[in-house]
Amino acid sequence: MSFPRVVLCTGANQGLGLAILQAAALRDPSPIYILACRNVASGNEALNQLRGEGIKAEIEVFQLDVTNDEHITSAIKFVESKYGRLDVLINNAGILIRAPEDDLPALRQAYNTMLNTNLTSVAILTTAFLPLLHKSPDPKVINITSGLGSIANTLTKKMGRLPPYGASKVGMNGLTAHMQTAENDRIAAEEVKGEGIKEGRIKYYVVAPGLLKTALTSFHLGKDPKDGTGAVVRLIEDQEGKYPAGTQWEFVEEEMRVVPW
Repeated sequence: MSFPRVVLCTGANQGLGLAILQAAALRDPSPIYILACRNVASGNEALNQLRGEGIKAEIEVFQLDVTNDEHITSAIKFVESKYGRLDVLINNAGILIRAPEDDLPALRQAYNTMLNTNLTSVAILTTAFLPLLHKSPDPKVINITSGLGSIANTLTKKMGRLPPYGASKVGMNGLTAHMQTAENDRIAAEEVKGEGIKEGRIKYYVVAPGLLKTALTSFHLGKDPKDGTGAVVRLIEDQEGKYPAGTQWEFVEEEMRVVPW
């Protein structure tokens, strides 16, 4: 008997997270989607919006502030008790804080807060979910980055300059690469033992959705969040291994493109 895949997206009550669930559920209503967000009331409003748009997929609303370890522990227990595994984790929740450079305490707080949400919490949440991801036959972790997270592009292309936010996304990109290599080492060690792969091989990805009209940009700049979902949706639905692990992607002109680190 086959069971539907379980997909969890953080920060999914608005902006890109909500758009991801909408696009993914429209293309494939068979998985169970977990709409994780800090406020349950906002999550239920988002769910009602999805239902109003004709989304028929099973969607669970769950309170998850990624900076709250108690919430993370509760999320693990919830997914484990109800589904027994997690197939796709989308680390979408993130923040952008602007602070004046001549106010050192405010600038330090901005760095600390963004790094905690955009980097540390991604690491903690992903690590906490590893046992449930390993129970999936095809587990994936998709981390939402920014164009500012690409060091190569930052040094060679004209783009916004937001060092605190950009640094948090550079860090998250590096975290993704290191977690992928750790997973590769785990698989290699099991292969050396000659006992076969005992747990699911996690594929880690980074997606740069482009500049979007979300809370991060005060809804003034960029494209509609729905136009930033292309790469994420294709990675979710790829069950043939079309996209190699440990890579960064964007969806431009109706095609998947690799983004340099």
